[in-house]
Amino acid sequence: MTLEEELDLIKKAKARVSELDLEKRKVFDDLVQEIEPSGRLESTMWDYVMAGINCYEYDLEPLLKNRAKTLDAE
Repeated sequence: MTLEEELDLIKKAKARVSELDLEKRKVFDDLVQEIEPSGRLESTMWDYVMAGINCYEYDLEPLLKNRAKTLDAE
């Protein structure tokens, strides 16, 4: 494989990853629109869904249950 071919493959991979990032963001935006979370819940959802921080899984249930009691709830 030539240098130009390798560079072309790298550029194509970069473009594909950018497309995936946009798709991921749309999935998250749809989730936010459906759940209508408070600021804290949305931040925790972002960390869990988008950043993949699995320990936040255990924070989601209490935030969902108590969102009417939080200071930033609407």
